[in-house]
This record gives sequence, C-alpha cells and structure tokens, in this order.
Amino acid sequence: MSPVHPQRHLEKCWEACWHRARRPVEGVLVPEDQASKIAEQVLRNICLDYEELPPEAEFTARVIQETAEATRDIVAGIRRKQADPQLHHDPEDRRYTQNLDLDRLQRAHPDRGFSDPEWNRLPEILRPLALATLSRKGIQGADAEDVFSDTLVELIREREESRRAPILDPTVFEEIIPLHSRIVQYRAIDWFRRKSALKNQPNAGESFDALTGDTDRPMQFEDASDSTLSFDKIYAECREALSSLEWQLVYHLYVAQTSTVQDLVTNDAFCAKLGIKAGASASTRRRVIGELVEEALEKIRENLIF
Repeated sequence: MSPVHPQRHLEKCWEACWHRARRPVEGVLVPEDQASKIAEQVLRNICLDYEELPPEAEFTARVIQETAEATRDIVAGIRRKQADPQLHHDPEDRRYTQNLDLDRLQRAHPDRGFSDPEWNRLPEILRPLALATLSRKGIQGADAEDVFSDTLVELIREREESRRAPILDPTVFEEIIPLHSRIVQYRAIDWFRRKSALKNQPNAGESFDALTGDTDRPMQFEDASDSTLSFDKIYAECREALSSLEWQLVYHLYVAQTSTVQDLVTNDAFCAKLGIKAGASASTRRRVIGELVEEALEKIRENLIF
C-alpha cells in the first residue's frame, strides 16, 4: 500500500505537470490556461497506457518528462507557424537580448554545412555567458577566446556514434544556452588538461563525446549553469541504481513531500514492505528508515557526478 492515496498522487502529478508546462525550459513561459490544457492532455494520455498505475516515482518522472517534451514541441510549432522566435519567451529572462531562429541555425547545406547567416548572430549571445563561466574558472583573455571558439565548432561537430551535431538537439532556442554551457565546461576541462599535462587530473579524463555519447554511464557536469536537476532527470540518470522501495522513500520524503519520516514510522503496512518486523519499536523503525533513505541518497550522489 502506498503512503499516498492514488487520487492525491494524481493531483500532485497534475500540479507538477502544470508547472513544467508553464516553464518547460528556462526562458520559455507558457500562458496558464495553455499549460493547463497541455498538462491535462499528457496526464490523460499516459494514464491510458496503464491498467494499473506504476510506482509514484516512475509515473511522476515520466509525466514530467513528457510534459516538457510536449510543451517544447508546441512552442516550437507556434514559433515556426508564425515565424516569430520570440513567442512564449519569458520577458523576465535577461540573459540575452532576443531569441534567434532555431530552424535556420539547424539548417545544414549539403556542401557548406551550417552556414546560414543566423550563425553570425549566435556568438554575440553566447560569448558573454561563456566568458563569464571561463573567467570564474581562471581562463581569461586570449585563452578564453580560444576556448570559446572551440565551443562554437563543437556545436556543429558530429558525434562519433550518432553522427549528429549537438546543435540539432534543441527543440526551442532557449535550450541552446544550457547545451552550450555544458560544452564550455568540457572545453575548460580540456584546456586545463592540456596546460598541466596531468593525466589524472580530476574530471579531466573524458572528451565531450565520451561524456555525452556513452549510454552506459551518467553525464558529468562541472558546476554547469543549468545545474538545477529536475526529478525526471534525476530519475532517468539513476533509475537502475535504486530499488522501487528506495524510489518510494525518496519521492514521498523529498519530491512530493507528502510524508515525513514520522508518517512512515507509524505506517504499519509500509514498514512491513521495508522488511521491518511487526511490533518493532518506533525508534527501531526510525533507524531502519533513516538508514534506507541515506543509502538511497548515496546511490543518487554516486550516479550524479558533477
């Protein structure tokens, strides 16, 4: 028996979906009524896939992820139809002056590659953000400009495995900002590695392809500007590392916040699922639950390497 009633859980999921539909990525802002329609549609469609709802953590992660994907697709379609890349851009976003036309940036000529004139405008948007990051890492002046130039090349360089350039990944222009930020992180690591020639320097042993293209290991970011991980991303990275019960603990205590440790201590059915013997004292239950929670969090920390 779940610590939360299914109806209560669905209400929490809808609320999470609505917030993600409102802001599917930093810089995009969707009107409240439209976000409600998107959240309702996604939640309804996903519920139809199940005869019985899966564990709360798995279900929540899926609906949040698919809500974000659906919203980005809708925003991209509206911008494309009206030929206005500024539509649904958050007016409070002050990171850069205006969006560029993502379709033009992603258009590759058979011979000339990514050569649309829109590319001439991209450096002026990305440079201040990249140089600020590099400066915090101690890379400045001509060195920083060299690293920045490398990152622009990286945007259009095909990955070895997928034969797909990173610039083709975003659905809306705002996604280019965190994408480029990650590339800046990796190129900064490469710069320090070359400079120091230390083979075992922490976080400096992998190429951009290795960190982003290997499906058997989590991506590694180093204080990236988009370091706020949503639950769906954490779940995707760590799904196999935790058991279903561990995910339940993490979800109810830290994500949905629908239960406290004391609530779980007094929930006989849930304690039984955790293997706690009937009649165990409250202190014993609290100790076992605390140990299980800490173990689950440690597994997440081990699989999310920053």
